[in-house]
Order: sequence, then C-alpha cells, then structure tokens
Amino acid sequence: MKNNISQALILSAGPNGLGAIRSLNSAGIEVDIIAMDSQDVSLLSRLPQCKKFLSKPFHHDELLKLLIEWPVKNIVIIPTSDFFVDFLQTNQKVLSKSFKFILPSGDLSLGLIDKKKEVEIVSKFTHLPKTITELPDNSAELLLKISLPLIIKPRSNELNYLNRKNIPVFTKEELEQFYQEYSQYKQYCIVQELIEGTDDNLWVCNCTFNKNSELINAFTFQRLQLTPPHFGVTCYAESKVNKEVLNQVEILGKGLNYTGPAMVEFKYDIRDGLYKYIEINPRLGLCNYFDTSCNKNNVYATYCVVNNINFNEQPQKENRMFLSLYEDLYSRFKDDQRPLSVFKTYWHNAFKLHTFMYFSWVDLWPSFVMTSRQAYKIIKSVINKLKA
Repeated sequence: MKNNISQALILSAGPNGLGAIRSLNSAGIEVDIIAMDSQDVSLLSRLPQCKKFLSKPFHHDELLKLLIEWPVKNIVIIPTSDFFVDFLQTNQKVLSKSFKFILPSGDLSLGLIDKKKEVEIVSKFTHLPKTITELPDNSAELLLKISLPLIIKPRSNELNYLNRKNIPVFTKEELEQFYQEYSQYKQYCIVQELIEGTDDNLWVCNCTFNKNSELINAFTFQRLQLTPPHFGVTCYAESKVNKEVLNQVEILGKGLNYTGPAMVEFKYDIRDGLYKYIEINPRLGLCNYFDTSCNKNNVYATYCVVNNINFNEQPQKENRMFLSLYEDLYSRFKDDQRPLSVFKTYWHNAFKLHTFMYFSWVDLWPSFVMTSRQAYKIIKSVINKLKA
C-alpha cells in the first residue's frame, strides 16, 4: 500500500476538475483523477498520474468500490461537483479510514445543496432577495406574495424536474405557463425576486475556510457575461477585489461554522445599494484555475487545510480576465449582441492577461480537443440549417 502526502485524488467534473488538476500541479502536488464519464475534459490533461472514469449510468456503490480498491491511501480527496460532495458526505465514515477530505461540518453541505434548506440556513447572516420556499397552488396566489419579475429555481440537481438551471419570469403569462407545465413539481422549486441589472452587477467569491471557520484565502471577481445569457455560469469575467463581498463572505462562513472550499455568489441591487446573496456551492468553483492565476490558489489552500499545513495567503492580482471563448461567443449570439460590439469588448481588454477555460501553455491537449469538438458542432449546425 502506497502512502504519499504530496498527492491528491480529484473527483473531477468537467472544467472544474481540469482547473483543480492544474492548480495542484502548479503547487507541486501529484494528482490522480476519477472522472464522471469517458468524455470528461480532465481526462485529456497530461498532468494526472492516474486517470479513471465511471461508465454511465453509475451509482454511489460503484464509485465507493473504486475508491476502496484505490492503491494509494492516506491522500487528500477533492470533490469538484455537488454530486461528489453528496457522495463524500454520505460515505464519510467508510472513506475517512483510507482518505482525507474536508466538508462543511455536520450535514451543512447537504443543506446547502438543497436551495430550500439553504435559504433557511443562510438568512441569518446575509442579505437575501425576497424568497418563497413553498409555492402556492396557482400563479395568482404566488403573485400576492412576491412581485414580478421573479426567478424559479430547482431545489437541487437531484430534484431538478425542470431540466433547466432556472426559469426567469417577467410576465403573468409566463408564470401561468410555468404552472401549466410544471405544477406537479412545484414542491421541488423555490421562487425569488429577480434582481434586475446587467451581468456586471454579479460578483463571485471563491474561498477557503480552515477548521476554525476562519477565512484563509479569498478571491473575488466581477462577472461580465454568463452562458446562457444572464442566468447561467461565468464565461467572461475580471479579477477585482470587492471588500464588501469579502466582508459578507467572512461573516457568512463564521456564522455557518463553515469549513473547506466554497463558491459564493452575490448580485448588487441598485435599488438599495446592497449585495444580495444568490447562492453558495460547498465545493470548488468552475473558475478555480482563474483563482490560481491571480495568486489565489483555493485548491491548494484546501489541500493545506486537510493536511494541517500552514497556508500563506497572497495578495490578489487584479484586472486579469477570464474567458471561455466558445461559450462566451455563443452567449453573446443568443443575447443578440452585434459583432462590432463584441469586437469592441474583446479589444478593450485585449492587452490584459487572460486565463482561459481550457487553454494552458503547460497543458495544451484539452484546449485542442475542445476546440475541435466545438468546431464540429458549429459545422454540423450550419450543415443542418442549409439542409432545412
């Protein structure tokens, strides 16, 4: 049985996992990975020592068996998706005998994955948009409790019967349509007031708390474009220190007795000048390699917390850009942005340093393959349109 304190096992989910691989590699940590399927982009990386993937469909038992048989013991496991966080929480007693990992204390991680429970948990410690966690039987009753515009969210990935990340609603007709289509699933949703404003009112803090719930590393960035437009994940952003967001995150972490990595999202509300809490993900965020490139390696900070190694926080590098090019162009196209406007946006930031979703000089193959896959999708789409 091999033991290696300078090694970690990443439970990889797409770009989140790829970023974690690169972040630990930059800190000199050897990495093994288990990916969620054979097409996971992290499997294309040259950096892991050992790569395994699960065949879909799979269950907790298959992953548990794979880990129990893993040849390297006493190393850190780092999850990069809600599924993997749930898996570690569920199997904590068994896995803690052979591996080291950190999760929020008790059942907090499971509570934060369920948005209904999440709202109840965090409401004491941060500013929230108005929220309805129990949807009434019809749209008229709902509008007596909350005003338009609003946003409907599935409670969790596991309870997502909408097959969408969220549903923004601007009119009574749209709300009535939701009730007609999804009335039987309303108990699996929450509703929040939609804070209007452009994407650059959205802020993210990727951070790490130690075992005393002290904030030991924190990185803030301003979102500039999301995919899908306005209600998706980050595809264009800029590194900026936001002291108010950092202050709220520190209070939130201490109040929750939080430990480990987190991704916390806020939106600035121009009506009252407050940063309103959107959500917390009890794991590493999608843009974790962006953190690392800006001197804020939250993956390594997590590794240090688990191993009781002192982590020395470094000042954040500001004005660096994050770009997921294909997703960003797609989002701008869907948002009906004019080509000249898109060109001006990119040109304005062209001479700033950039971190890309897939591209890295030390790990080129993922970028090459993903570019090829995306080009194929574009060509296929064009051909299908010409045939129609």
